Amino acid sequence: MLYSQEQINEINRQNEIKELETLAENDPDTIVVYLPDNYEALIGKSADDFANGFKSAVDFLASRLNYYNGDLNRLADELGYDDVSPDHFDLILDLSNYGDDLLNFIKDSYDSELLTDYLGI
Repeated sequence: MLYSQEQINEINRQNEIKELETLAENDPDTIVVYLPDNYEALIGKSADDFANGFKSAVDFLASRLNYYNGDLNRLADELGYDDVSPDHFDLILDLSNYGDDLLNFIKDSYDSELLTDYLGI
């Protein structure tokens, strides 16, 4: 039986949802981070099995910095520091205040939610 491209896309979408549900059950602390341009990222222990998934907050922030070719100013703008101070020193202060708790820094800086909430489970 041949499937249309639309049917194949729907099958792939359903498979991805099942995989995300499994991830949510195995690691309920996984978060979904909403990125610019309608992209999403996952951060969790097994999230790196997915495209745009990361095991840690450090991996996620390193990826975002890499996305901007190492331009910390552009990353600071993405994080909402574009109107706070032109030299983005507030970003450095906030990072030092959060210390090792980068996951909470990400939660506070980006629109995000738990994967379980995202899936409605």
